[in-house]
Amino acid sequence: MKVIVIGAGILGASVTYQLAKRGCDVTVIEKGIPGGAASAASFAWLNSNNKQPQHYHNLNAASINEWAIIARELRSSAWLRREGNVHVASGEAETKTLEERVDRLHSWGYAAVKMAPSELPRLDPMIRVRDGYSLAAFFPGEGFITVPLLIHDLLNAAKSMGALLLEGTGVAELIGDGGRVTGVALEDGRRIAGDLVVVAAGAGIGPLMATQGVSVNTEGKLGVTVTTSPGASGLTTMLHLPGISIRPDTGGRLVVRSPESDTHIDPDNWTLPDAEVRRLLEVAASGVTDIDPERVRGERICIAVRPYPIDGLPVVGAWDGIDGLYVMTMHSGVTQGAIVGRLAAEEITTENPSDLLAPFRPKRVIDTNKDSSFDPHAIEGESAPVSS
Repeated sequence: MKVIVIGAGILGASVTYQLAKRGCDVTVIEKGIPGGAASAASFAWLNSNNKQPQHYHNLNAASINEWAIIARELRSSAWLRREGNVHVASGEAETKTLEERVDRLHSWGYAAVKMAPSELPRLDPMIRVRDGYSLAAFFPGEGFITVPLLIHDLLNAAKSMGALLLEGTGVAELIGDGGRVTGVALEDGRRIAGDLVVVAAGAGIGPLMATQGVSVNTEGKLGVTVTTSPGASGLTTMLHLPGISIRPDTGGRLVVRSPESDTHIDPDNWTLPDAEVRRLLEVAASGVTDIDPERVRGERICIAVRPYPIDGLPVVGAWDGIDGLYVMTMHSGVTQGAIVGRLAAEEITTENPSDLLAPFRPKRVIDTNKDSSFDPHAIEGESAPVSS
C-alpha cells in the first residue's frame, strides 16, 4: 500500500513510523522543518490531567504508557521525561476545582496526590512557596516530551524502513477523482499518486480539505512558548503555577508559557515584544528559587497556530464521503501521538476499525455550524496570575 502523509509534526511522524513498520510504502511531506509548526511551540506536557469525558481521558492515559513502548522500539529515550507535574491553586475557587479534579482522577485510577504548598520543596527544592498558594497536587505519572528529538528519532526509524521524507515543499491540493482522493499536487509542481492520503497538517487542514469542496476549520489562536538560555535553573519537575507554566528542558534551560503572553503576540510579524518576554521570565523567577531574572534570557521564542478541533476532542479516521482520505488532528497531539499513530496505522493496513477511536470520527465535525465550547487553557492547567 502506498500512503502519503501530509505533515511531519508529532502526529505525522508517529503514523509514518507505524505505517513503515507495517510494510507500507510511505511518503511524508513537510512544508517546513519537521516539527517546526505547532509541535515546536507546544508546551509538550505529557498528561491526562484534565481530559474529559472519561473515554477521552482513557485514550490519553493509555498513550502516556505507550510512549515508553516506542522508546524501547527506537532504543532511544532521551526525549521522554516523566518526573511528574505539580499544579498549584490560589484562592477558594481554584482550590475547589483542583480538589474536585484530584478526586475525579482517583476514581478513574489516575495517580494524583494532594499536598500542602509548604511541602513542595520536598519534591523539588527549586520550587518557591508563595503566600498566595492555597493547595497543591502532584501527578507523578506525568512529564513532558522533547518534541524535536522524538520527531527526529521517529522519522529516522521510518526512513530506515523505506519511508521517504520530502521537506521544504507544501501540498497545494489533494488530487481527487470521482469522490476519491488519489494523490497530492505539491507547491513545486510535482504530483504524487497514492492509495491513501493521511492529512496530519494540524491547523492547516482547512485549506487542504477545501480543495475537495469540504469546509472545515481546525485553526485556533496563536500560542507562544519561550525557552530560556542554558543554565537557567536546576528545576526537574514540571510546574503549573497561577499565571504561568514552567518545565525543565535540556542544558538547564526552562520552557515557560502563559495565557497572558498569548495576548501580546503581534500576529502581523509573529513576534513577542521584548517587554513581555522579560515579564514572563520575571514571573517564572517568582516561582522558581534559582532563576536569576537579571541573568536569564529568552533563547528561543516559538509561535504557532494551534489546532483546535471544534469541541477540543480528537478527529481521527477516514473522512466520510471521500474515499482514500484519512484525517488526524487534535489539540493534545504530544500526549496522544503514540496510541493514535499506532491505531491509525492498524486501521489503514487491516481495515478493521478501532473501538478506542470510535468516539472521535470525522463525521461529528462535518457539521461546521457548531459553536465551539472548547477552552484550551482549561485542559492546559492554566489560570490567571496571582498577585505578589
